[in-house]
Amino acid sequence: MQTTNKQGMEPTSSWNIWSLVSTGVFMVVVFVLATAARGEWFLVATCLGKDFLRDVMPTFNVPVNSTSHLRHLLMGTWFKDLPIYVAFSVIPSLCGFWGIGIGFDFYFYKKRNDKPEQWKCQPTRWLTKPNEWHAFLLGSTNMLIGSVVSGVISCYIMNGGKCTLYTRSDAYGWAYLLLSAPALFLYNGAVIYYPHRMFHIPFLYRHVHKVHHRYGSPTLYTATAMHTLEFLVYQILLMLPVFVVPLHAVVFVTILLYGYYYDLMDHSGIKIDSVWPWQPSTMFHDDHHRHTHCNFGLNTILFYRFHGTLRRTNRK
Repeated sequence: MQTTNKQGMEPTSSWNIWSLVSTGVFMVVVFVLATAARGEWFLVATCLGKDFLRDVMPTFNVPVNSTSHLRHLLMGTWFKDLPIYVAFSVIPSLCGFWGIGIGFDFYFYKKRNDKPEQWKCQPTRWLTKPNEWHAFLLGSTNMLIGSVVSGVISCYIMNGGKCTLYTRSDAYGWAYLLLSAPALFLYNGAVIYYPHRMFHIPFLYRHVHKVHHRYGSPTLYTATAMHTLEFLVYQILLMLPVFVVPLHAVVFVTILLYGYYYDLMDHSGIKIDSVWPWQPSTMFHDDHHRHTHCNFGLNTILFYRFHGTLRRTNRK
């Protein structure tokens, strides 16, 4: 288990076996729910179980080595049974998103609202009711959009569309497989950090990113409550490797879901320590919503140390 230092900026170690067990159980449960909550859950299933899904889905299978991509696109064979894929993506995603949000809201924000100093990142600040509903509606709308896109991509892949993910561990050699994991982790960190900083350029902040910063004390629903343009930028950049770089499906899925889990937790408003030495506590990103000028990312402090954007208590 890790705790934060006096400034609440960086994790420090304080291991306790029972805390580790309880934290581990909590992480597994929330990780499963977070996977279902994100619109990409069905794409994840497609990547890992493509052959099995082809046996149970009533989809016409176009050979992967089809000679004419344009012909199949025009004929619609790449998107055969598209409504089925979209439904399989959207329904569990929204149910998971609402389910985990309701669970956190009940257990923390309702049941323990008399002792916020024990669990809340900002114990003296709460979202107003209008902002709570705004976050719920906007977050759900973006989740709907993301899950529809996920369903479309899943349908495309299942019908023989181009995809660079592979499942044979020796396809590109073990060295490539092992090195691809940290490389993808850093890529995902970069495509959160740099676009996020870009959205803090005054013009983009006023017209796009300010929507997300209306939630000074974030809750779980605020993770996806942002301008739809910004939401799509992140989604496109995170999904781009699927079509560009050969990656083992397990590597891609694991790192993608790791990021999604901490995205939800970092916006939960709940103090959650990190069990990984590279992963800051939830106080890290919560400070970004509180101070706006620092801590632009989610899954590592590497970029913030390099660019000097880690929160300092002597900087306003």
